[in-house]
Amino acid sequence: MRGLTRKRRDRHGRGARGVTFLPVVPAWRTRREKFDHLVVDLATLAARKHQAVSRIEFGVEDIPPSDPAEWESTRAVLGRLFPADKSGNLATRIVVYRLPIQWRCRTQEDIKHAVKSVLAEHLSSEIGCLPEDVFPIRD
Repeated sequence: MRGLTRKRRDRHGRGARGVTFLPVVPAWRTRREKFDHLVVDLATLAARKHQAVSRIEFGVEDIPPSDPAEWESTRAVLGRLFPADKSGNLATRIVVYRLPIQWRCRTQEDIKHAVKSVLAEHLSSEIGCLPEDVFPIRD
């Protein structure tokens, strides 16, 4: 009966083995995936209020390129607006840079407000309204 009362050995101090969370649980998502979902949710929210937003493409990149455009300032770039080309082959695109935003924010709520303000700034210049009018006031 000695084998039944013994604890399982934890060899080499590695702790519990196996999956801690199931893939369908939100805790499974990485910070990158959470950030991507945040951008998609905010873009969808803006598209519900302004029809023109549905024609804009959104993207997330980790860091901005090291060479800013001539019209951009040399300070940190959190997002960029790429206007549609005149031939109509490329749609208007807004790119949000994940790591500069996450480095500046301490909480998930701060990240949400930062992404919201970056999107509001670029969307307002594209659709022709004030940044305060881009997102509904409900939040």
